[in-house]
Amino acid sequence: MGTAILRQIDAQLVRGSFAQVFACKADLTDRFYDYLFQEIPEVKAMFTHDFSRQKEMFARVLATGVRSLEEDDELAPLVERLLLNHRHLGLTAGHMYMAQRALLQALEEVMSPHLTAAELSAWNAALRRLCQSMAAGIETPAA
Repeated sequence: MGTAILRQIDAQLVRGSFAQVFACKADLTDRFYDYLFQEIPEVKAMFTHDFSRQKEMFARVLATGVRSLEEDDELAPLVERLLLNHRHLGLTAGHMYMAQRALLQALEEVMSPHLTAAELSAWNAALRRLCQSMAAGIETPAA
């Protein structure tokens, strides 16, 4: 089976389970930041503003990411917006991979009781794709 077909199947599974994931967004977000601060304790100091606003932005990124799953040209604007918001923080590709690990741990913990193995795998693939795009672009100067 080709990569494009697998990506389409993953996209269908993610879209089909999005309501379940979004219903758990508060718990998912809390766990993500818990794991993130365990992975990279020094980034906690970057969150000096209203943390509830940060959590809402995280949920919006999740929703936008789901809408742009199948096509790289749809994912690119999301990645560029995220990079614009993160480049000035001095983060590295290594930080992006640690964030990916934190996100996947949170997803597994919060969503495994609610999703099938195939849905969880599809979410893992989608989130890895987003995080890898971020890692590839974080150290590249903005054009």
